[in-house]
Amino acid sequence: MVDLPELFKTAPAEVTRYFGAKRSVPSFDWRDIAPEEHAFSWTVAKSAGFDVLDDIRAAVDDAITNRVPFDQFRERLTPILQAKGWWGRKISVDPQTGDPMVVQLGSPRRLRTIYWANMRTAHAAGEWERTQRNKVFLPFLIYTLSQAERKRVEHVGWVGTVLPVDHPWWNTHYPPNGWLCKCGVRQISRGEADRNGYDAKAEPPPVEMRRWLNKRTGEWTNVPNGIDPGWDNNPGRARGTNVARFLFDQVDAMPVHRQAAAIADIAGSPILDAMARGKARPDMFLPVAQLPDAVRTAFKARTALVRLSAASVNHIIVDHAARALDVADLRNALHVTRNPAAILRGDRSAVLLGEVAGTWWRVVVKTSNEGREWWLVSFHRKSEEAAKKAITRAKLSGKVVE
Repeated sequence: MVDLPELFKTAPAEVTRYFGAKRSVPSFDWRDIAPEEHAFSWTVAKSAGFDVLDDIRAAVDDAITNRVPFDQFRERLTPILQAKGWWGRKISVDPQTGDPMVVQLGSPRRLRTIYWANMRTAHAAGEWERTQRNKVFLPFLIYTLSQAERKRVEHVGWVGTVLPVDHPWWNTHYPPNGWLCKCGVRQISRGEADRNGYDAKAEPPPVEMRRWLNKRTGEWTNVPNGIDPGWDNNPGRARGTNVARFLFDQVDAMPVHRQAAAIADIAGSPILDAMARGKARPDMFLPVAQLPDAVRTAFKARTALVRLSAASVNHIIVDHAARALDVADLRNALHVTRNPAAILRGDRSAVLLGEVAGTWWRVVVKTSNEGREWWLVSFHRKSEEAAKKAITRAKLSGKVVE
């Protein structure tokens, strides 16, 4: 089913982390969960109403971690599911419509699908994590030929495509790209990319879209031709994005006093250090501060939280290395958001000025999405004289937020 290298008796941590961090969500139909959420949620269609989700999850987790072959996976799990009645064709009520339906529960074919989908996405996510870690030395990916007997025409057309690791094309075309897809990628150096015909000015293969109707939700979405609905995402990248979104949503739902404690923990965590060292995905973001009440009122902000992306950290600390800023400076600048000496109004932004441990800082937060999002986009040192002059000018022009 899955060709796995025999370098380890158990799967690498990058692989097991992906599946182990998923939350369990019973469902009646795989389309009940948005495609991007499959990178974050563990579900089995027709599991709603049956006490089998944890049993299947434990078996899949064991298969991923210990490289259990499919035949052994099936033999262990089948009697458990049969004993709980989750086997064969039965009448089950669709919780969405209330209608009774004849549905297929457990079967060898369904177990094979569950096994394949979870093994492939877990390994794809693990490979993506290693790819991100090694992209400084191996900055390109090349799409490789499928090992399947019957190959999709579109997938064959993508073979040999060479693009930088972080090119947007991999967001939708990183394999697997459909049910039972056995395509792959290989991470390569700049020299090998050039030998394989890489041209920085050339366009990637065109992405032609088709409309797909999710009959469960009634939602129309665009899906690239040649990719099955629900598979048009990069599992590892989607996982990182969804974890960030989930963490933000969890903190955003907390009472204000609990938000402050959670943000302090996040700001002091190694995740921020990883961002500063360029070890986090560019699209990773964290809630790192709370907006002062005056800013929330003046801008009619719809959230109290300020986000910080790994891309912004890299831009501020790495791209502007001449400023000699590091993660300790970032943490000091975050203190200014808690008790600024002055707040200056900008165009959809607020400039926070304040002193921390004898150093003045200028921190800029910017709003987007009609006030639903606030992002920390800049921080740097200011002399006391320059900071106080900026405050005086803002007062004279009426741009101080009281």
